[in-house]
Amino acid sequence: MSIESISGLIGGFFGPVFGKILGKFRLWKVFIASIVIIYLGLFVVGLVVVGFKATASRFGEFLTPFALLVFVGLSAAITLVAFLGRSARRNRES
Repeated sequence: MSIESISGLIGGFFGPVFGKILGKFRLWKVFIASIVIIYLGLFVVGLVVVGFKATASRFGEFLTPFALLVFVGLSAAITLVAFLGRSARRNRES
């Protein structure tokens, strides 16, 4: 089974569920919350793996323009799922 098939199966199962849940919120709130969750997740993983001092000293590397662009892109993709979930919910109602 190729990776595209697996990705399609996972997206087919989880996409509608996440879209339905995220579609209830405003899009800017989903965008901001996803960025905050990504950065908090990075910080927690750093705490677990290397400790507080190393994490605090290296955390600035995740604020570079390239890293910000990557995380903003991930957050935009999550916001797109929320938008599609909201649109699907509105179409079902009408």
